[in-house]
Amino acid sequence: MNNIINISERLKCAASLVNKGARVADIGTDHAYLPIYLVQNGISNKVYACDVRKEPLRRAQLHIDEYGLSDKITTQLCDGLKGINKGDVDTVTICGMGGKLMKSILQAGIDKLGYNTQLVLSAQSELRDFRAYLLEAGIDIKSEHILLEDGKYYFIFDCVYNTPYEQHFNKNVVNADDIYKNDNQNNNEKNNNEKKITAYTEEELRYGKYLLDNKSEVLYEYLNKELMSCNNIRDNLLNKEQSVSVKNRIKAIDEDIAVINKALGRWKEQ
Repeated sequence: MNNIINISERLKCAASLVNKGARVADIGTDHAYLPIYLVQNGISNKVYACDVRKEPLRRAQLHIDEYGLSDKITTQLCDGLKGINKGDVDTVTICGMGGKLMKSILQAGIDKLGYNTQLVLSAQSELRDFRAYLLEAGIDIKSEHILLEDGKYYFIFDCVYNTPYEQHFNKNVVNADDIYKNDNQNNNEKNNNEKKITAYTEEELRYGKYLLDNKSEVLYEYLNKELMSCNNIRDNLLNKEQSVSVKNRIKAIDEDIAVINKALGRWKEQ
């Protein structure tokens, strides 16, 4: 069986971001749909299909064999990036997991990434904290994409793991005045070695700097749905007995609404 595989739009979007010719590690590969697509479309000639579970990896191997690609796709039973040696791959893809799990995978395997390793990431939850982690860890978000498929919104990040002197941080996480101080360096060395600091606003952390800058129509739709949901929750809370917990919940919702409105206002700016 050597026909062309059909994959979801979100995986096609992720595949379109992979640098052509890259050696790829697909973490949490499941059925190996993405690795097969990457090879069939000439994007990559070497992919490691990695999964921590034996049964999904067995299914992945069956699919790889069915498409006749066992010479270009290698299955790897491993936890996250632990089965990949540093220098084995140029690109890492992780799609379809919660942001908290993806963060733990990256934290545990950060030493497996070389400088300028590409990461194509699609977190399904905890997006605000996940973006903050990427910035803290020196994983630069080059672009971000959002799409609606089967009634669900997907966010996909194209990132690069930078050298120590090219990391971006959130201003609320890192105090730029307290880092990179080295009295043994002269001024020229300091200028050359200072890391770049990019301050993300709260709405950028929650909804994506590049999506706001590029005025994504899908993001605009997403923001309006989020606003409607928050307003409905707030109205329901107002009808309850105003206990301390309910009041605190209303306050939190009001803060969410304020950030959403700020994001919408920025989207509408000329």
